[in-house]
Amino acid sequence: MNRILFIDSIEDSRRELKKIGVSSRGIEVMAPKAIGLSIKLTNVRIGAANILKQEMLSVGGDAAVARGVVNGKTEISAVILLGNVDKIQKLIKKLENQEIFGLQEIRTDLVNLLHFKKEGNRTIASNGRELILDSTKIIGVLNITPDSFSDGNLYLEPAQAVQRAIQMIEDGADIIDIGGESSRPGAAQITVEEEKERVIPVIKEVRKKTNIPISIDTYKSEVARAAIKAGADIINDISALRFDNKMIEVLQKEKHVTIILMHMQGKPENMQKKPYYKDTIEEILAFLKERIEFCISNGISLQRIMIDPGIGFGKRFEDNTIILKKLSEFHSLNVPVVLGASRKSFIGKIYSSNPRERLEGSLATSVLAYQNKIQFVRVHDVKEHKKLLKTLEKIRNAE
Repeated sequence: MNRILFIDSIEDSRRELKKIGVSSRGIEVMAPKAIGLSIKLTNVRIGAANILKQEMLSVGGDAAVARGVVNGKTEISAVILLGNVDKIQKLIKKLENQEIFGLQEIRTDLVNLLHFKKEGNRTIASNGRELILDSTKIIGVLNITPDSFSDGNLYLEPAQAVQRAIQMIEDGADIIDIGGESSRPGAAQITVEEEKERVIPVIKEVRKKTNIPISIDTYKSEVARAAIKAGADIINDISALRFDNKMIEVLQKEKHVTIILMHMQGKPENMQKKPYYKDTIEEILAFLKERIEFCISNGISLQRIMIDPGIGFGKRFEDNTIILKKLSEFHSLNVPVVLGASRKSFIGKIYSSNPRERLEGSLATSVLAYQNKIQFVRVHDVKEHKKLLKTLEKIRNAE
């Protein structure tokens, strides 16, 4: 039966080639050729754009440039490279000795962009607790607040919160994310002391009972310091280190702590007041890239950084859906990606529902995360998502 093969990874490509008896050397040479790939480069000088087009054509690919580049009328253009992994690798080789028009910087970016296509499992390690990212992992949400949009007022008592954390661990959570201040649209700030009173006793008790990585959902350096002392391993900062300039000092001192940098337009109290993007994905990626560079310039290694595109944080409905459609593009930043779409209000615009009625929509977003090899989903319904991901993993590994 003749058919079109659906191949979405180099490992899958290797598997298909092996089935028909290709030699081991042939498999390694040909596997990258099966993976279709388009790469967008921005703000490329005209000289570089023309060279990139010529070189891509020479290896059997192509490059799309703005009208006016070829005849010299457009000085700066975006460029879309059209080919596959193999052709981009050949282009990288051809650019080795090209020192003009910023081509070396472009070559470096291409090497980095291909990095996530390579096989091999990444790991994150915080406070000596290593987590192998061999499939999409689950971050269980634990809000110790009276006003969170989904589970506010359910776990204010420390004993209830600890019990909920243990239940999520038993259900299959890989990380527990504990927060003491609501970040729902319109939420008001609380004091540092009030936030610490809510989360620190719970972190201490959860740490006594389990060795699972614990994330503290806060943008306040004092809360983060106390949480790390109590046993937290990860800081989940919705402001991406912008709201408290001392948060970077916490990371500099606590050298084994991981940071999740999230994109948000505005602040929780005003983020949904007419948010606007000209190019949603481009702008979020540019923001997160700048925040990653800020971390690196302050001594925080790339291995300690994760990103979250911030579904629902200063986003319109169409922004949330395009993020989900383009999830794979966030791998361009070459750090693990966290998707937090569970029970959020955009699902209620797809089908009428309150937060507790959005399990099906939440599961759909996790399917997209898995298909796009997103490393983490941050969810409320751990048991259901664990079953979902286990099923998807069995299907992916079928031969």
